[in-house]
Amino acid sequence: MRFVQGRVKRFIAGISAVCLVGAMGVSLSAASSSAASQTSTRGGILQTAFQSDPTTFDPQVCYDATCWVNMEMLFNRLYDYEPSNTTLYPQAASSMPKVSANKKVYTIAIRPGMEFSNGTPVTAADFAYTFSRICNPATKSPIVGFWTVVAGCTAYASSPTGYVAGIKPLSTDSLQITLSQPDAAFIYVLAMPHASVIPTGSGAQQAQHPLGSGPYEFSSYTPGQAIVLKRNPHYWDPKLPYTDGVNEKLGVSPQVQLLELEKGQLDLMGDALPNSSYLSVKNSPTMKKELVQSQGLDTYYLTLNTKMKPFSNPLVREAVSYAINRTSLLKYVNGQGTPATGFIPPGVTGYTTANLVNPLNVKKAKSLLKQAGYPKGFSTSMYSWNTQPWTNLDTALQQQLAAVGIKLNVHPIQQSTFFTLAATPGKAPMTLTFWIADFPDASDFFNALTSCAADIPGGQNYSFYCNKSVDRLVTQGLANPSKAAADYATATKKLLADNPVVPLYFGVRTGLSGSNIGNFVQNPIWDYVIDHYWLKNTSK
Repeated sequence: MRFVQGRVKRFIAGISAVCLVGAMGVSLSAASSSAASQTSTRGGILQTAFQSDPTTFDPQVCYDATCWVNMEMLFNRLYDYEPSNTTLYPQAASSMPKVSANKKVYTIAIRPGMEFSNGTPVTAADFAYTFSRICNPATKSPIVGFWTVVAGCTAYASSPTGYVAGIKPLSTDSLQITLSQPDAAFIYVLAMPHASVIPTGSGAQQAQHPLGSGPYEFSSYTPGQAIVLKRNPHYWDPKLPYTDGVNEKLGVSPQVQLLELEKGQLDLMGDALPNSSYLSVKNSPTMKKELVQSQGLDTYYLTLNTKMKPFSNPLVREAVSYAINRTSLLKYVNGQGTPATGFIPPGVTGYTTANLVNPLNVKKAKSLLKQAGYPKGFSTSMYSWNTQPWTNLDTALQQQLAAVGIKLNVHPIQQSTFFTLAATPGKAPMTLTFWIADFPDASDFFNALTSCAADIPGGQNYSFYCNKSVDRLVTQGLANPSKAAADYATATKKLLADNPVVPLYFGVRTGLSGSNIGNFVQNPIWDYVIDHYWLKNTSK
């Protein structure tokens, strides 16, 4: 059951997929080429701002935008992503894991000499404590579903003492994790932010006083005002971070952040450029040169509730799939996307260049509705967030479905209300939503959004769809990485033949780098990797 309501909150800063860095300067590029063409500097305090406070600093719980950025800076994981892509490298581990012949036992060497920011050593026992904590229901970790594949994780919930049976520190610097079945995506689970190591016994303090082994250490937090971080003198990599610290102002709206960015008062904009400001930035003589776009790891799509009339009728769902003009929809998001050709976006294992979606065909859509018993169409309701670009898309979809005889009553609502309503059986006939990859494997999309396991109240399978043959293909892909891409592609074909979801477009990430920021790159998972940025003018 791989779903979390809060995961979408973390990406509120990426709805329009725009990241901004202050005062206009170098363009977005790969980490290696960017670093090679610039002279790095050390020192200075990077200035940024966020609209909202973090809900927590606890890495096993965090999923909102503000704490997400801070997790990357304050903590380390066994494996992490290279700054500008999704290639994994050993971070707190000293090498990639040794995996047994049956693909179920992972033996991991811990990097020697690592310390937490208070100077205490990082050991395998700390990882065993951290990971077991995810399986402890008292932690209320939103990503426990990713860990149920670990032997004993589910049983641990009834008696959460010691370590989960499948998680064992073999020595101070060696950890063993045993799975109940092969799972090729598990290496990515070990790189998820929630797998950030914390000292044994420190769980209770992490929410307000985070203590990790990352490149920065926590200095102070004043709710509604500021978060202050400083360089971790105990960090294992002497090259990082480049700046002496990071100051984060809180309670600053994106509109004000943009103004402060233009004045050079901020180096980095914590929240996204407002959708309404995108065109003015794009058309600015000084700013438009710095906009650079790259493919995101996200899919925007409709859900059709397969257990509610009229969408319990597969012919009706098919009719909706033929009513969508994807190219036209992109006008409503300022062209920040590409028409979806399937459910799995580019950059994720399982993506295929084959076009698996039904094309716009109004005549066929009307014919299908007639066969389904709706010759004059019908009325239904669709729910979305009450912010841009969702409200823009609401209008466009309303017009497109009206062309085939479907009267769409749109209900833009607050995000928290949306999550609850969409996840409640019998409440939402249609939703407009999206998913950004937790990691670059299609199993993340299938297991969270369309699996039988997620067909439950409170999940993110808003279609309440279950197809065991699709689930089996995903399980096959996880068990055999060499055939995973083909299995996932077949699963997508089966899924889209039933039309419980209607893919609309794949998101595009837009970056704007700044004159005082060096080595600005965006990571597909993290977005910002602030420890890899430097200030060209360290006196600011």
